[in-house]
Amino acid sequence: MSEKIRKGFINVGAGQVHYRAAGSGPPIILLHDSPRSSVLHAPLVEHFSDHFTTIAIDTPGYGNSTALPSEPRPEIADFANALAETILSFGVERCPVYGFHTSSKILLEFAASHPERVAVAIMDGLSLPTGDTDHAFINSYMSPFKVTATGSYLAEEWTRIRDFQRWFPWFTKSKTTRMQMAQRDTKYMQDYSMDLFMAGPNFSDAYSAAMRYKAVPVVPTLSAPCVFMAREDDVLYAFLDALPDPLPKGSSIERLSPNRDAWKKRLGEIFTEHADFDGAEKFSPPDPLKNPLGGGMVTRGYVDTGHGQILVRRAGQGDSTPLVFLHDLPGSARADESYLKSLGRGRAAFGLDLPGCGDSDALEKIDAASYAAAVIAATGALGLDKFDLVANGLSTLIALTVAGQYGARVNRLVLDGVTLPDADLCAEMKVNYMPDLRLQMDGTHLHRGWHMLRDQSIQWPWYDGGIKATRKITPDIDPQALHTRLVDTLKQSNHAGDAITAALSADGRTALGQISTPTLVFKTDDDVRYQWADGAASALSNGTTLDRPADQAARALAVLSFLGR
Repeated sequence: MSEKIRKGFINVGAGQVHYRAAGSGPPIILLHDSPRSSVLHAPLVEHFSDHFTTIAIDTPGYGNSTALPSEPRPEIADFANALAETILSFGVERCPVYGFHTSSKILLEFAASHPERVAVAIMDGLSLPTGDTDHAFINSYMSPFKVTATGSYLAEEWTRIRDFQRWFPWFTKSKTTRMQMAQRDTKYMQDYSMDLFMAGPNFSDAYSAAMRYKAVPVVPTLSAPCVFMAREDDVLYAFLDALPDPLPKGSSIERLSPNRDAWKKRLGEIFTEHADFDGAEKFSPPDPLKNPLGGGMVTRGYVDTGHGQILVRRAGQGDSTPLVFLHDLPGSARADESYLKSLGRGRAAFGLDLPGCGDSDALEKIDAASYAAAVIAATGALGLDKFDLVANGLSTLIALTVAGQYGARVNRLVLDGVTLPDADLCAEMKVNYMPDLRLQMDGTHLHRGWHMLRDQSIQWPWYDGGIKATRKITPDIDPQALHTRLVDTLKQSNHAGDAITAALSADGRTALGQISTPTLVFKTDDDVRYQWADGAASALSNGTTLDRPADQAARALAVLSFLGR
């Protein structure tokens, strides 16, 4: 079949658009339904990659794409203009674009307002309701998404997602509103929940804008080639009969059977008819990390380590030694973006999502040496010959392995929450530290993850309810931060424990004796989580301790003071 899907970001104005792509040849672009992300089109990306550079983008506010400004509220025209900017940011003048359901309205407006950018616009499942906009319906259908301090929202949203597949509208549960369709499997429900949780408060932006959009008057204004299609098993199939007759020149209707193979074959024929094969070799997406966003924003991008992609967040710039940050486990560096920006004063600071975490690819071999090699490969891909290394929590074991095996590359080392369990505790943690996150149709895996992450700030190890495990600190249990870590833990639930397993395989105590790099070890005397700080600093040939500032900004200043230039 086709090559593996690769992921990327491109810079657009004051934000970024995330995409999945595969293949080579002329580019085609796929737009997803709301509140989904480009993961919805992963099968199509692979299918068409034999003949095209197939790109599925995350609509602004969905998946990993930056949201449009909330004031004034975004309308379909705003999403259409954002699509035009996205295509140009890819370096593409015009190409075939496919839109499904919600995004078919974005594509309709795009084709009407930017016809010069349209090789062909394929609108699959375009709804054409008549009458006034039912704002009461929109408000009920789009009830706000809100993270709660207790985690109760997880049950509420999981139930809503399940009901999306049962009734239309989902909030009216009756015999007449029950949809005749088989229950989706747990993997589908999990993917849907991750997309909704990623969108969060933005989940209704494009969705509600599509419901407000008046599509019928726009169709007669079209001048670009357009195809309106739907399969017979699509709930929006009947709207093909609501299209104006006659259609504008260059527009056509495709009524398709429920057969998905026939549907994909027809899509391929349309793409082939309109794609620019002559200019195909010119397509090469830009690398955002080489041209970071301004305005103090974090720029995201991927680097290829030879064993998969690693997601990198870049903040700051300057001539001081670049900094590499490793996040605590599980999760990703997304929850640490404000810290990363504070660290990026006068230097470039790079936060890596460790393999199998967040959006970074998993490794086949799960041990500390392999993870350290992946970190070194990522820094090499970033062009960092020498760097300062800052690590939090369990990732300190990965950092010790990096500094022990690749000491010439590490200028200075900062360990925040250094972990050095003895053999018995290490064996215990290998069994208990990562809870069972196997997907469950009742959604209980979500709550297991939530309480694991929440309890990390309350007791350590988090699963130990004994008095000696109590952390005598003010717990950091901000619900939004917990939500971010939960989503990035569950994105790859089958690999969520890989980095933990790798970290616990490290011989941190031996590594301490091998490291000559100047090292700062944060300590907190009354916190069991920091019980190894003094011993670690003593075992280092060039180690020092410092009381850990509770305030994040003050902690960043302390790190930068130690790192110097």
